[in-house]
Amino acid sequence: MAIVKNYRELIAWQLAEEFKKAVFELVDKSERIQLEHKFRSQLIEAACSVSKNIAEGFRRFKPRSIDQFFGYALASLHEAEDRIRDAIQLRYFAAADCARALNYAKRCTVATIRFKKSQRSRAKPAD
Repeated sequence: MAIVKNYRELIAWQLAEEFKKAVFELVDKSERIQLEHKFRSQLIEAACSVSKNIAEGFRRFKPRSIDQFFGYALASLHEAEDRIRDAIQLRYFAAADCARALNYAKRCTVATIRFKKSQRSRAKPAD
């Protein structure tokens, strides 16, 4: 197993970044969501929080702290996914246009959970 020295090397972080970019593209293409400042802001903030929490957790260097921040990342990811689904129902986005972002969200969820599990096995009682 390779040793990861920088959070940018984490597959979970890379997928979170791709998810964020896909959300930005959705927002940029939708004229209707431009009028919904609060909803748009909440979606963007949730999408941005995923990679930020992965990066912050990785920099903590303690398995329990990593686990906690990766949990925050997952919560933000699920919030953003729910907002995308709400946006489809509100007709801000077409469902087909959201497939790429939702696929990145699914893949990021898997990678993040796997990394969390790997850190749990390394946790010591004092961490």
